[in-house]
Amino acid sequence: MKIAVLGKPRGAAATLAAELDLPLVERDGEEFDYLLRFEQGRLQLQSRLTAFPAALYVDFADAKLHHRAHSAMRSQNLAKAIGVKGRRGVSVLDATAGLGKDAFLLASLGCELTMLERSAVVHALLADGLSRADTYGAETAEILSRMQLERGDFLEFAPAAPTFDVIYLDPMFPQRRKSAKVKKDMALLQQLLGSQSDGTQLLEHAMGMAKKRVVVKRAKLSPQLGESKPDIEFKGSSSRYDVYLVG
Repeated sequence: MKIAVLGKPRGAAATLAAELDLPLVERDGEEFDYLLRFEQGRLQLQSRLTAFPAALYVDFADAKLHHRAHSAMRSQNLAKAIGVKGRRGVSVLDATAGLGKDAFLLASLGCELTMLERSAVVHALLADGLSRADTYGAETAEILSRMQLERGDFLEFAPAAPTFDVIYLDPMFPQRRKSAKVKKDMALLQQLLGSQSDGTQLLEHAMGMAKKRVVVKRAKLSPQLGESKPDIEFKGSSSRYDVYLVG
């Protein structure tokens, strides 16, 4: 997998290339599978591996994201699984942050989010999205103020003591079958990151760190993570949330 940053020898692109230790190119080199580039005031990732290249970026002003955040979010399965209820300030570690959409939804409910992302490229996209907080408006900026981003592999993440009420896992596993319903951004993310095979380890590590519960997001018909049966399940039309209570 070959990735480069597209841009001039000076400026934000050059700085990013140095930070990620990636080649910097000034033209669309056909030898690369992916190109990171600054366009329309944001950082985006372009795939060259498909017939119709898609651009991946983080936009916390996305209308669909805000529609979900304002559509009785407290009654949705994600909020129920996390245990938000009527109280604010639940501390959540989103250990597999991805594009940060679920973290944003939880922060919109008043949760304090720490996002952990192992991929340097996805981390850069997330950091760029967060850095544009002052362009989204006061309401969105206030939500983003409750979201902190760190880079690292969850299995190597070991704070001195459990400091999070909830640990949230959304591992990326291979699809059992191809589906036209898979969104383009998720398809590109899967293409970039590949699949994970350490699901049982993720759950075990999370159970040793969470103060109250671990929540695992799964496809509706996917097997549970590891051998332990979840204490609670919240099922939707295409996904479900397995809840493991701690203590």
